[in-house]
Parts: sequence; structure tokens; C-alpha cells
Amino acid sequence: MVNRRSAIRHLFCISAGTLVLPSCLQDKSKSAILLKNLQIDAGQEKLLEELAETIIPAGSTPGAKDIYAHLFVLKMLDDCYVKDDRQRFVRGMEQFQKKTKNEFDKSFVEATPAQRQSLLNKIEADKEAKDDLSWFYGTTKKLTIQAYTTSEFYLTKIHVYEMVPGRYHGCVPVKSLNSKPS
Repeated sequence: MVNRRSAIRHLFCISAGTLVLPSCLQDKSKSAILLKNLQIDAGQEKLLEELAETIIPAGSTPGAKDIYAHLFVLKMLDDCYVKDDRQRFVRGMEQFQKKTKNEFDKSFVEATPAQRQSLLNKIEADKEAKDDLSWFYGTTKKLTIQAYTTSEFYLTKIHVYEMVPGRYHGCVPVKSLNSKPS
């Protein structure tokens, strides 16, 4: 015969286990944020994170990785771009991975900062390219810069944003009303 305390304890343990178990079995290859329209795995997200960090590296100020610019890029693509552009972005990312592999025999994530920069310089040097690779890089660069320049850090520490119409100064000395304007 089971007493009531034991039954409640077992029921609680089973309920807690049922709640915790899905998080233990979570797929590690999924993206860090929930995307509805864009299928990106953890490896591609890491590539995007390192690409953003190469575009805006950390120095005396935080870099793109520190403000999670890559997540902004993914969210903007997922929410604001049409299906054809999202597919073009993924194809461009795959071409970027292949180009890096052919160039350095390793992935972009494993490449040194100098190798990364040289690859990006080569992509930028080809101004006439209209392929998915150049579109991927251009879109990533544009959205990374947008993420950085609209981040809280940038707008509070680097380029202090002040709301329009600006400050209101209620007590300001007024010159004589009888004087003629010049």
C-alpha cells in the first residue's frame, strides 16, 4: 500500500522530469533564435557571427559579436526579406563556405583573422560580381553595420542619440523687447 506522501512525491518527480527532459534532448544544431522563414543551423550561425566580427572587430569598443549583430542579421532576413532573397542568402552562404574551404582548406571560423580579412577584400574587390556570394556578403555587411549603429551601446556611448526636438530650456534670459532685430 502506497501512502499519500510517497504518491505525491513520485508524482512531483515524474512531472519535473517530464518538464526537464525536452531541454536535455534539445537539438544542438539549431539556431539560437527562433526563425520562421529561414533555415539556419548552428554552424551557419557561427559562420555569420565570425563574419560579423570580421566586419566590425572588437577593439577599445565592443565588436559585432559582443552586441549579437549576427542575430539581428538573421532576424531581419527572416522577418523583412522576401522568400527569393532568403534563398539567395542561404545559397550565397553556401558559396561563401565553399570559397573559404577552397582558399584556405579550412572553414571561415577556423581561419586566422588575416585570412578572413584577405578573403573579404577579394570579395569586395570584385565590384561587377552579381552572384549569390557577393549578394550574401553585401547584405550581411549592410545589416551588420545597421545592427551596430542602432545598438544600445553605440547610441549611448559612441554617438549619443538625443530625441527630436531636443532639450527644452524653460528659464532663458530674454533680451529687451524694445530693441530692433538686426
